[in-house]
Amino acid sequence: MESNQTFTGVSYTFMVIYATCSTALLGIPASMAYFVAQDAWLFPIIGSLIGIPIIFSYTVLARWMPNGTIFQMNDMILGKAFGTVASALFLLFPLFHFPAIISYNVGFMANFLLPGTPLFVLFLLCMLTIVYGVYCGIEPIARTATLISIFFIPPLILLIGLNTADVDVKMLEPMMRMSVSDGANALAFFMGNVVCNVVIQLAVFPRYLNSKKSGERALWIGYLIGCTILTILTFLCITVLSPQVTGRDFYPALSLAQRIELGEFLERIEATITIIWFISIYFNLLLYLFAIMEGISHLFKLKDSKALLLPVGMLLLFVSLTMFDSVVQEREFYRFVSIPQSILVGFVFPALLVLIGAIRRKKNHLPLYPKHQSKGSNSLSSTSST
Repeated sequence: MESNQTFTGVSYTFMVIYATCSTALLGIPASMAYFVAQDAWLFPIIGSLIGIPIIFSYTVLARWMPNGTIFQMNDMILGKAFGTVASALFLLFPLFHFPAIISYNVGFMANFLLPGTPLFVLFLLCMLTIVYGVYCGIEPIARTATLISIFFIPPLILLIGLNTADVDVKMLEPMMRMSVSDGANALAFFMGNVVCNVVIQLAVFPRYLNSKKSGERALWIGYLIGCTILTILTFLCITVLSPQVTGRDFYPALSLAQRIELGEFLERIEATITIIWFISIYFNLLLYLFAIMEGISHLFKLKDSKALLLPVGMLLLFVSLTMFDSVVQEREFYRFVSIPQSILVGFVFPALLVLIGAIRRKKNHLPLYPKHQSKGSNSLSSTSST
């Protein structure tokens, strides 16, 4: 979707925070506890640290082409033919994940918020709001991310603060008793559902940032804050609810909010986690759909793909409605499709791009980690010959 719209680093920070948290806000504590019980809180920390070189590889690609997205980066590094194939493979990532995430969201709404409402109506309402958001453009999306933070930060602080007094650190004992296979599964789950999914940011970063330097800083800050939020929520679920309850509960963060009661006047705090989760998942879905439209626009050389937005939305609506028949199928998708694909696209694929690009840049005596260029400059012309 060719556009001259840009946004600030502050707005981008919130976009990265929302997208990093997303579905993990509700699901990560349960998944971690299922594999490693009381050690669940350690793996978001370990996964976040392992993710630092992965995020760094994204910034390297951004420095090489400060006015491009992942699709232009593929062409620049791999050439036109192989770059087109790589872009098509990358496009499969949001195409597979968008229906799965919206299905997860609708399942939560149908079970806890609007029971009895036809699923088609819930899917349609969600899809319409997402399509409209992408139609408005990336700049309105970013500005909304900043404005809506007032409904994200205070409820999050309230949720964390009111549960701190109930923390029981004895529930963390005994530590490091998990098997190697369980630890590997927990780490892979966190990497595949949180860290490697940050690669979707390359659909907007660094092209649409009005300042590449502040945009790079925003990516780091947003990633670290998002991972910190997930670590804290996982720690609270383990130490307040217990590892056993957390591992059995499908939405432990919601249960964490439901148990808050301050006197007889502050109850039903679970609405806070609902607000936080809807904000984060909405912006994540906006990024996925925007990436899909960016990929289609690039592959088919379209100057404006907005005319295709509604038909693409209808196709994704149909896929979302028919993707899962049960919770078992949904969990199998995340375990056998989503996680491997996320690690492949979010870690292996960028690492290969950086490796190939570094070899070609060294051959042409170009800096491997160039300084930020002045506004309006583009490294495409200087590197396309590589």
